[in-house]
Amino acid sequence: MEKIENVAIIGLGLLGASLGMALRGRTYRRLGWTRRSEVRSWALENNVIDETRDDIKELLAKADLTILCLPIPRVMEYIETYADCWKPGAMVSDIGSVKEVIVNCGEKFLTPLGVNFVGGHPMAGTENSGPYAAFEKLYVNAEVFVTKTDNTSIEALNHVKEFWESIGTKVVVTALREHDSLVAHTSHISHILALALTEAVLDCDLETLALRYSGCATGFRDTSRITSSSPSMWREIIENNQTAVLEVLKEFGKRYTNLSEIIKNKDYDKLEAEFAKGKKMRDAWMEYKKG
Repeated sequence: MEKIENVAIIGLGLLGASLGMALRGRTYRRLGWTRRSEVRSWALENNVIDETRDDIKELLAKADLTILCLPIPRVMEYIETYADCWKPGAMVSDIGSVKEVIVNCGEKFLTPLGVNFVGGHPMAGTENSGPYAAFEKLYVNAEVFVTKTDNTSIEALNHVKEFWESIGTKVVVTALREHDSLVAHTSHISHILALALTEAVLDCDLETLALRYSGCATGFRDTSRITSSSPSMWREIIENNQTAVLEVLKEFGKRYTNLSEIIKNKDYDKLEAEFAKGKKMRDAWMEYKKG
C-alpha cells in the first residue's frame, strides 16, 4: 500500500473523537463508528468524521487503516469478531494502554488473513471521558508507542508511524513487554498512588471530612486529579498488566519504606536531600517535555 486514504476510527470517546478532530484538513478520509447513533450524528455535524454507517462492517471493508479506540476487552473482541471484514493488506492498530495481550490477539486473528496488526499507544488523555470531552489538540507533542514483533510488517509499521507523526506526535518503537513494563512505571503506578492518596485523605467520618475539604488545596487537587478517571477503564488496564504493575508497586514500596525510616529516625538532613533529588529529577523531566 503506497499511501493511506481511508482511516476508520472505531470508538468515538475522548481519544477517538479527539483523533478525528486532529485529522481535520488532512489528506485522510475519516470513517467513524460508535454504537450510539446520536454520537455518530454529532460527530458528522461537528466535523469530527467525514463518513459513518449504521453497519460497522461497511466501514471496515473500506478502511486502509483502522484505529480501534476502545477499551482493552473491546479491542480484542472486535478483532476476533470482525477479522474477516478487513481487506487483505489493510492495517489495524489501537490506542490501548497495554500491548502484549492486544498484539497477540491481533496477530492471532488478523495475520493469517493478510491483515497487518501494529499495536499503538498514544500517551495522551485527561481525567475526563466521552466524546464531548474531546478536543483537537489532545495529541499535540504526545509520545506514541508503536510496537514491533517478529511478525510485524515493516511497511505497515512505517505507515502507522507516519500516520501518528502527521498529527504532531513523537513516535517511539518498542517491544511488547518493554512497553508494558514502561507504562506500569510511568502511568499505571500513578493512578494507583493517586487512588491511595485520595482514600487516605478523604475516607473518614463526616465531621473530619468537612475539615479536610477545607484543608485540601492545589497540592491535593493536582496529585489526586487522575483519581477522577474512569474506574472501569483502570480496572481493565491493571487486570491486563498485573505482573508489571506488581513489580513497580514492589519497587515503590521499597522507596516508601525508606522515606518512612528516614522520618522515623528524625534524619531531616537526609530527608531534605531526598526532596532535592526528587526536585532535580522532575525538573529535568519538565525540561525534556518543554523541548
